[in-house]
Amino acid sequence: MRTVMQTHILCLAGDAAVRAALPRLPRPPQSRTHVYRVLRHIPTDSVSADQARRSIAPGAERLHTIVEFAFADEAARVEARQSATCREFDAAVQASGERLFAFDTAPNVPIEPARGAAQGGFRRWMLLQRAAPSPAAFREGWFGRHADLVKRLPQVDGYVQHLVVARFGPDGRAVDEDTLAVDGIAELCFADEAAMTASYASDARLPLRDDGRALLGGIVTLLVHGTPAP
Repeated sequence: MRTVMQTHILCLAGDAAVRAALPRLPRPPQSRTHVYRVLRHIPTDSVSADQARRSIAPGAERLHTIVEFAFADEAARVEARQSATCREFDAAVQASGERLFAFDTAPNVPIEPARGAAQGGFRRWMLLQRAAPSPAAFREGWFGRHADLVKRLPQVDGYVQHLVVARFGPDGRAVDEDTLAVDGIAELCFADEAAMTASYASDARLPLRDDGRALLGGIVTLLVHGTPAP
């Protein structure tokens, strides 16, 4: 199991800033950036119908592009954030009006992405609201028993969990959990949508679904395709 120290996940309603400024961002050693294009939103049975309708992330229905910045350590994060090109990118995002929300996360990788998933690829990408009474209890259940159940699914090419440690609104300022009720982000990797459909049709999916209903209070589920940043 591999752990990256910190990831910043930026959720956008378009890709103007990504096209204009992202290619000029520095790439510190042992850090990486991926861009995920939203293919479509999909329904899920991981929570009840009422929970599925709950608005946990205002504006999530407009999600178009997700940029994931992963840093190997704090020094790499500081170096990137202090660069002039990073400030230029932040300014481009702000000027575009495309920022919906963003997160700092502590990632956990129960299944290392392999094959096409190592470069991004097709993913089932989920914003999660906890049902557990505390972040610690959510982390224990999600990183523990739930991750073990995911490992039993067939045709999975990777599984990445992001425990949210900070939340940011459309203006880039920090917001609280009441404003942005997302406690985790899950990325389940497959070769393609057909592989995902076959995996979710397997018997191994049923205990995972039942555990999700106990673990989660709300969910937003997207299908995305990612590539390394240009």
